[in-house]
Amino acid sequence: MNRFISAVIVLLGLTGYASANEKPISEYMRDGGAAQERGDWDEARRIYALAFSEGNLAQADPRFKAVLHYEYGRSLGVTCSFEEAERQLNLANDLDKHTGGVFYLSLTELARLNLEQRKFADAVAYLERVMAELDPVITARRVPIFYANVLEDYALALSGTGREKDAEAAAKRAVEVRGGTPKGHFVSDRTSYGKHCPKS
Repeated sequence: MNRFISAVIVLLGLTGYASANEKPISEYMRDGGAAQERGDWDEARRIYALAFSEGNLAQADPRFKAVLHYEYGRSLGVTCSFEEAERQLNLANDLDKHTGGVFYLSLTELARLNLEQRKFADAVAYLERVMAELDPVITARRVPIFYANVLEDYALALSGTGREKDAEAAAKRAVEVRGGTPKGHFVSDRTSYGKHCPKS
């Protein structure tokens, strides 16, 4: 899934959307993505923050802004700024919904952000929104690893709210989906929420 986001960043950058002073927004996105790749999430967070504070986003395509909010939200969540991370991911979701973007990605990240904080009821709510939008048969066939991961997250969240029977059903379906996955399918990396908190 991260490869998908990277491809979107490259494509939008090539179209020459908004610039920040003399530095194109696409450079902030490239530099932020590179920091994420090398595990420097605090630097990524700082770079994305600069894109918003220094960038001229007024003329930027809403799809580009959605990716920027999405990546900034992920970086904030990894560095333990959970409240602002949730706000940024919701902004990405809103923009994607209004522009035909892949909005269930931000909902999935919102669920995982809440799972990390053991806010199980909130995670369930986000995941149920994801699954309400996805056809289970088509999704299991086209993106099986993603769907199996979502089902596993859902099982964990349900268990956290005491819905054990529903959790068992979701976990069983996740095993079925994962078991039918052809070898060689890309397995998406999970965002390491809460794993790089600033040292006090």
